[in-house]
Amino acid sequence: MPTLSDRVVNTFSSPFRKYLPLAQEAKDNGIEVIHLNIGQPDFSMPIESMEDLWVDRQPFVPYGIAEGESALREAWIGYYEKFGVKLGFEDLMVTTGASEAILFTMLAIADPGEEIIVPEPFYANYNGFAQMAGVRLVPLFSSIEDGFPIPALESFEAAITTRTRGILLSNPNNPSGKVYDEQTLQSLATLAQKHSLYLIVDEAYSEFVYEDFRFFSSMRLKNVNDHVIVIDSISKRFNACGTRVGAIITRNHELHEGMVKYARLRLSPPMLGQEFARRALQLPAAYHDNVRTEFSVRREYLLSRLGQMTEVRFHAPEGAFYLFVQLPIDDSDRFCAWLLTDFSHQGKTVMLSPGTGFYATPGKGKDEVRLAYILDREKLGEAMDCLEVALSVYPGIMEKVLVPTL
Repeated sequence: MPTLSDRVVNTFSSPFRKYLPLAQEAKDNGIEVIHLNIGQPDFSMPIESMEDLWVDRQPFVPYGIAEGESALREAWIGYYEKFGVKLGFEDLMVTTGASEAILFTMLAIADPGEEIIVPEPFYANYNGFAQMAGVRLVPLFSSIEDGFPIPALESFEAAITTRTRGILLSNPNNPSGKVYDEQTLQSLATLAQKHSLYLIVDEAYSEFVYEDFRFFSSMRLKNVNDHVIVIDSISKRFNACGTRVGAIITRNHELHEGMVKYARLRLSPPMLGQEFARRALQLPAAYHDNVRTEFSVRREYLLSRLGQMTEVRFHAPEGAFYLFVQLPIDDSDRFCAWLLTDFSHQGKTVMLSPGTGFYATPGKGKDEVRLAYILDREKLGEAMDCLEVALSVYPGIMEKVLVPTL
């Protein structure tokens, strides 16, 4: 038989999806699987933005402009004004989801073998995109025990080599929920400028920030225009993940024109998705105010339930809608698979994402999982019931070793 490339054989497996076949088998066997493995919330998308989606259009769906339809780009520019950001028309390019935006960015700023620094844990699919681009991720570890602190500026600078091309982070962070403040972002951007690097900030969760924390867009940073790239998406913001509409935002027009070459090769972003996005981005702020309030309630409930479980450690997320949790287990991949193959409670089980996929450092995340609080309180309650029972019967529970006091 013909052989496969090493690239595809060794492709990174997404922790959100790699156990979906096991989940389907469980469902086929009559088990209800409660999905907390992926960021697909249950709140209603703005359905009114879907009505008469193709009014006054051709009787077919044509290719569009490679950089995105003008009306959508203008709407996105208007949306960013709520964050105090003023953009020009040439500062924003529409992509087929944030996934394509991240891949285009890596391809445009780094050659194979070059490096991008990233604080970990990080959005797991960065691993896959870096592999596709031939880029090496250089991780800066932050621990759950310390509350996932943002690495010190000195740690970032110490990681810079002649092969470094950029610093990548998500704000708010997926999976830890950390939110970067203005001072931290400005310091990182200044560091990037000093070393002729790019600061790439994934702002997909900008609408989901809690308590007294505030979102600060990196497009507001001063005197670093050529160094900042923002990745954005409507997927989480409007619960419209399947529309596949994202954006790359940068005031570096040489970089922008370089990435347009990739955009033209894939012809155009989805036309129907773009029309939906244009309408959704013009919704009043009340839409997100209501969604944020509901997520705050779910967040508090999950924190309360997890706080009652033995040997479960976590840090309250400041943004996004995930909890990264340390469990007393031997192997998060084994545990997440076991939940689907060998466990049920009252006819139900819960699907989680194993923590190993959110690191580039080998061996990290073995006792951690990511939970997405994307379902209503009743379903979250059932999921927590399952988790609590599972932790009492899982054969790989790691008991705390007590050292006698001398």
